[in-house]
Amino acid sequence: MKSDSSGTSDLERVIGRAAVEAARMSSQASQAAKKILGDVTSEFGETKSLEIAAIDLLETDDELVALVALPGASKEKIDLRVTEDSLYVEAKANPREGRYLRREINTMGLKREIKLPVEVKPEQVRASFKDGILEVRLPKLVIVNAKRVQVD
Repeated sequence: MKSDSSGTSDLERVIGRAAVEAARMSSQASQAAKKILGDVTSEFGETKSLEIAAIDLLETDDELVALVALPGASKEKIDLRVTEDSLYVEAKANPREGRYLRREINTMGLKREIKLPVEVKPEQVRASFKDGILEVRLPKLVIVNAKRVQVD
């Protein structure tokens, strides 16, 4: 087996070229499938499944703030559920009139459920929806220091 000045053997170069060619072919196949499926979904209307909604979760001293991206949704079509340790969101987008030339926003809906890193008070949760972003404010459950009890 020969090596060049960088220490790369002929076999390593051949394998590297094969890997690059395989990745290129895979990328081309993926693009072709997206083009074909994109044409099919635009002809038939909607995709067949719910997609995962993007979410940002921030923490302050008193609360968690979840920002959920729900493009095309209306607040009437948002299903928001909160327990002490989880957040669940599901929403459907409103389809527009006209013939779609390209369709990437899933009107079947978006869905997301996450486990929260701290316990919250579900009865005090507040939510607002503006410009396609659902903002959910989740007050943290405050644990009061335990009181020492005398054992008799």
